[in-house]
Parts: sequence; structure tokens; C-alpha cells
Amino acid sequence: MISASDWQQVKLVFHAAVDLPPADRSAYLNRACAGNAVLLKEVETLLAAHESAANFLEEGAARAVVGQFEQEATRERIGRRLGPYQLEAELGHGGMGQVFRARRVDGQYQSEVAIKLVRAGCESPSIHKRFLAERQILATLTHPAIARLLDGGTSEEGTPYLVMELVDGIPIDRYCTTNTLSVTARLALFLSVCEAVSYAHRHLVVHRDLKPSNILITPEGKAKLLDFGVAKVLDSMGPRATVTLVRALTVHYSSPEQIQGGPITTASDVYSLGVLLYHLLTDGSPYRSAQGLVSDVAREICERQPNLPSQAPAPASSPCNERKWRAQIRGDLDSIVMLALQKDPGRRYSSVDLFAEDIQRHLDYRPVRARDNALGDQFVKLIRRHRRSAYTSVGALLLLAAWALWVAQGEQASNTSAAERYAAAHRTARVLLQQLEARGHSDPTSSAVGSGSAGTEQALSRLETLAAKTQNDEALRQALEAEHRTDLSKAD
Repeated sequence: MISASDWQQVKLVFHAAVDLPPADRSAYLNRACAGNAVLLKEVETLLAAHESAANFLEEGAARAVVGQFEQEATRERIGRRLGPYQLEAELGHGGMGQVFRARRVDGQYQSEVAIKLVRAGCESPSIHKRFLAERQILATLTHPAIARLLDGGTSEEGTPYLVMELVDGIPIDRYCTTNTLSVTARLALFLSVCEAVSYAHRHLVVHRDLKPSNILITPEGKAKLLDFGVAKVLDSMGPRATVTLVRALTVHYSSPEQIQGGPITTASDVYSLGVLLYHLLTDGSPYRSAQGLVSDVAREICERQPNLPSQAPAPASSPCNERKWRAQIRGDLDSIVMLALQKDPGRRYSSVDLFAEDIQRHLDYRPVRARDNALGDQFVKLIRRHRRSAYTSVGALLLLAAWALWVAQGEQASNTSAAERYAAAHRTARVLLQQLEARGHSDPTSSAVGSGSAGTEQALSRLETLAAKTQNDEALRQALEAEHRTDLSKAD
């Protein structure tokens, strides 16, 4: 079994050899190993694994060696004291760093912190230099959504360390699933992450390692970003080593240019945020080979466009049914995610701010830049955006329509009543004429109704009322005769 000291030498030789052209490696290895066959064999094993899968930490034999060595090194570090702090437990590791929970034990005051050390086996002057550069970068970032750098120092062996704010939280994806957050709640949480990343970009720091384990959510529901500046430090390494470390640790959230060793800009963070948003919306990966070999995932990232988020299986953690979930994702969010996941950096959102703004526009029912909104879609969003005003306007229109209908019905009733009165008067006049004709106009001074204008008007009014109630002309004639006899009796 290879010893810890031998493994450290293996790592140093490997990091130097991996940056060399293949044709120059053999001569370098012969010089560096100086006849040490065990050392030469281990380095060649790592180089072969790197060439075949671009992921030496995930290859079987090398991974077993690394894992056993790191477990032993971690056990040795637990209980050690660094300045006023004592290491209590490992919180995690990745890249060139290892993070421990630590407690202040100098008696000045009680405090728990997170301490980051150079990962066991990665100690070298160049790694130390990059680690110190990371510490300086983190010292410039003071944002409520970024874990604060509290202190820093160097151990007795000369290993640099960072004292960080201890974040009590869980990864953002697990927080969303555990709390069955709605799509809107997940978007709001994602926007707080974008705000922190944008802040770092304004300070000329590109994160380049955005993934759920680096974004913790506190019990209060606040996002905290970890490990800012790590990828900036990686950028100072040779391009091949940078690709190796990124592939080995964060390939599923890496951009195509990171995989290919191209120039890394803020567009890389936009891409990683796109992968993160896809994951938060679907509880899955945009890559079909996500559960397969790292090399297959890397190839897919560079060559294959992902499916739309709304085409992915509905997440089990969604608080609504699959149909409603797809309706919320389809359209705007599909377009926003796919724009962030463009292979060409120049075709993505040009900044995290524009990415976040499009999400906010979606939440505000405004047209998003990632999508050509049709006129009908814009009208629907206008109504939803001004929902209260729309409801008030619709209510006013309904009241106006009801009033107009009432007026129309009133006019119709009035017209009907007038027509009925006119018809009744017409029938009364017709019956009177018939009575007059029947009497042969023998007495020019007589009339079918009583004399005198007042009496005549009253008699006609009664006859018109009766005519309006009955269509029987005979009944009207009988009433007319009764009126005539009454007049005669009064005359006597």
C-alpha cells in the first residue's frame, strides 16, 4: 500500500506531468521518479485514467487509493488546533479544499466556524499560492447571501487555512424538495442566488462552481453561497489541469467552455445557473446521461441540446398535479432556461442580471426577452398583471350593460303599454261607430255615451280600460249599452 508521503509525491509529479505534451512526459517522468518504480507506476496509472476518462478521481483503482489516503488524513486532522480554533468534524471536501467544523477554544469567547484547509495530498507551493489568492478574493466579498470570510492563517506545518462563517443550512435542491416548494417559491429563491452571483461579477469574481452543494438555504429560507473565488483560483492553473479538476468534481454543472478548456467568463456562471434552474424546476438533470459515465456527460454538455424542462417528468416534490406543473413551466420558463443553456457563450444571456430580470418579468406577467410573445399572449399577461383593475373594469362594464338592458326593457314596456292603449281606444271608437250606425243617426243630438265633456271622457276611459282587458267586442257593446242606459236614467 502506498504511504501518505509517497502519495504526496505522486500527486506533485502527476500535476506537473499532466500539463506537458504527451511526447515530453516520458522523459520528465524518468527524471522526476529517479528510478522509483512504485512512484512511476502510480503516476502512469493516474495519467492513463486521466486520458481515458478525464476523471482520475472517479476511476476505480485510483479512487480507492485516494479515498483511503484521504480518510486517514482526515482522521489525523480531527482534534488538531489551528490558532484559537480546534477542528471537530469534516463538513465536506472538493477540488483542492477540505472544510471542517471548528470551535474557538482559547477562552476568549464561544464561537463555531467553518475552516477550510488545502486538501490532504494537494500540498504544494503552487497550490498554497492559489489558496492564498482565494482568501484574498473572498475578503473582498461582503454580501448577505455570501458566506463571510472571518479570518485566515497558516498552520505550524505551513498549510494556509480560511476561517469562514459557519452556515447552518441544507443544499438548495434538497430544501426545495423537503419543503415541497411551488414553482413561484423556487423562482424567488433562485433570484436571491442570482443577486449574489451578480454581486460577485461586479467585483470581477466569477464563481465557476455553482452547484446545489455550494448554495445552502438557512432555516430562515435565506440563500448562502459558498466557495466563491475557487474557480477564479483554478483559472490560474494550466488549462489541462483546470479541465481535469472541473470535470472530476462539478462536470454536471460545468459549461461547455469549461469542459473544453476555453476562455471562462461570466457567461459560464450563466450556464451553470441555467443547469441549476432546470434542476430546481424538474428535480432532475438536463442531461440524459447524467447517471452514466462522466465522459458521456461531458460530451453531451458540449454537443447535445437538452430537452425542454416541461418535457421532463414532473418532480415528485411538486405541490400540484403534473398537468398544472407543466402549464407553469411551458412557455416562458422553457425559453428562459434554454437561452441560459446555449452552447455558444455569446448566445446566452449577456449577464446574470438579464437572466434574473427575465424571471422577474415572468413572475410579473410581463413579456420575457427569451421569447417572442404573440399579441394574444401579451394581452393575457396584461390582464393578469393588472388583475384588480381588469376586474374593476369588467365589473363596471357589466353594470353599464345591466343598466342599458334595464333602460331598454323599460322603453320596450312603455312602448308596449302605449300600443295596448292605442289598440283599446281604437276598438272603443270602432264599437261606438258601430252603435251610431245601428241607430241610423236618427237623433243627431244623441250619442252612444252620455253628454257633457266630463261624462264623456269618464265613459270613454272606462270603455278603454275594458277594451284593454278583453278582446270580446260583444262585451264591449254591452258595456256601451249600459253606459247609454245610465245616461238616459240620469236625464230623466
